[in-house]
Amino acid sequence: MKKNMLKYMAAALALFAFASCNDIVDYDEGYTALEDQANQGAPVITAVYEVGDTLLENPITEGQVGQMIRIVGRNLNNARSITFNNVEADLTQVYTYSTSANVVIPSERSSEENNQIVYTTDQGSTSYNFTVPFPQLSITGLQSEFVNPGDSVTILGLNFDFYDFGTSSQVMLNGTPLGVGSITNTSMKAEIPVDTPDNSTLEIVYSNNDGEQTISLPYRPTQNLLYGDFSGVSFNNDGTMAYSIEGDDATSADETSLGRQHLHFTGTFDAWAWNTVDLSCNMINSADLGDLSQAGSLDDYVLKFEVYTPNGTPLTQASPLQLSFNWGDLYTWTPGDGAGLNTHDEWQTITLPLAPIAVAGIMAPDTWQSLRIAFQPTAAYTADFRIGNIRIERR
Repeated sequence: MKKNMLKYMAAALALFAFASCNDIVDYDEGYTALEDQANQGAPVITAVYEVGDTLLENPITEGQVGQMIRIVGRNLNNARSITFNNVEADLTQVYTYSTSANVVIPSERSSEENNQIVYTTDQGSTSYNFTVPFPQLSITGLQSEFVNPGDSVTILGLNFDFYDFGTSSQVMLNGTPLGVGSITNTSMKAEIPVDTPDNSTLEIVYSNNDGEQTISLPYRPTQNLLYGDFSGVSFNNDGTMAYSIEGDDATSADETSLGRQHLHFTGTFDAWAWNTVDLSCNMINSADLGDLSQAGSLDDYVLKFEVYTPNGTPLTQASPLQLSFNWGDLYTWTPGDGAGLNTHDEWQTITLPLAPIAVAGIMAPDTWQSLRIAFQPTAAYTADFRIGNIRIERR
């Protein structure tokens, strides 16, 4: 009896399951995904948002080249063309739905900036006011102002890759266009002719919305070197920092590629070991600088020098250098703004404000003065670095 009852129950469950299957409703029937819906008319744009604003809380009216944005509206499928300032976006990077589209703002420069998005589909076009300012070229200087003739100089800054250097934009040397090498967003290389003299001028010539622009940079500026070839310089040191004057041959080892003599500092130090090296000589007499002892402010001047560190022995945040003229308060230079500095076996130009280094004043031309270089590592440290071409320049 129990076996028969079990058979009847199993049969009933099977019948119930079969009946239930017949009652299933297909809720997807007739549904069309947003990305597949046909447009019902010309496109309409109601707002633009940063693509990360998933809640669509903060509409924007301006974007940057290379930025992905979300265009919101109606009838946005089947995009045939999307332009910003008359420059077409790459449709392979566009993701459209009937009510929105994710678009990357193109990086090409426009010949006519109309500050509009023009959106075209299979049903028509619409325009929407939206500003995309073209990235402005920013030049911070040369990685090394004392690259030797025949080598490539590296120009540092921002947005080089948005300008057509070598054609519409140029790097000039004493009025002659230079060959341009590798270009990234933050740097550009230019070839220096082998016969280029010291105290030449590099010019970066380009155009923006304000017309043609020219930025001048000094190349191998020797007229304001404080110590020249170190003749007539008196040295005094306190501590165990070793120094030597080395190098004057540009064809020899890499560390002498300045083509000028420089100072080589070495030593192994405990934490907080105090070391100073003082360089004393007559202040230079330069028509370019005049008499800095009479200047009302030194804010218009900088102290520059080239520094070299071999791979494996960087200047670290534990090894700041301190400098002062004529026994004034020491100014601390923390290499790499605290991140340390590894120049990777190359010379690199360092620019520091002159005023806080010269709080005791700069002596008049042909008057005896001193520059102190102090070194006090905050942790045990092995030093091996070089400094050359210490000079004063106008900003």
